[in-house]
Amino acid sequence: MVTVDDITGFFLDNSSDTRKVERSNFNGVPIIESWIGLPKKEKVIIKGHIHNHKEYLQGVKISTSGVTGYFSKSGRVYVTTKNSIYELGQPLNGVELLITAPKFQNSEKITYWS
Repeated sequence: MVTVDDITGFFLDNSSDTRKVERSNFNGVPIIESWIGLPKKEKVIIKGHIHNHKEYLQGVKISTSGVTGYFSKSGRVYVTTKNSIYELGQPLNGVELLITAPKFQNSEKITYWS
């Protein structure tokens, strides 16, 4: 079973800083920006703002169906669902705070305020 920690950790280990700026290499895969992974009924869903999707307006908020897998290619991280594939763009600010939390701090005890 895929967990939120699995996806977040994989993103941290496999995403490249160069992909944050370049979107000229768009290969037809929708991109989810300001994303966060959430547990739902023993699966993980991704919530965020969708871009480059043929059926949704740019930046509209979406929730994916349950994530079935994930992989990376050329510094980009992708998640798969039953019928779709999405690239993960920049995570939501709270996830970024977790990413940059000092190693000595116990991240379970950090409180995030929006």
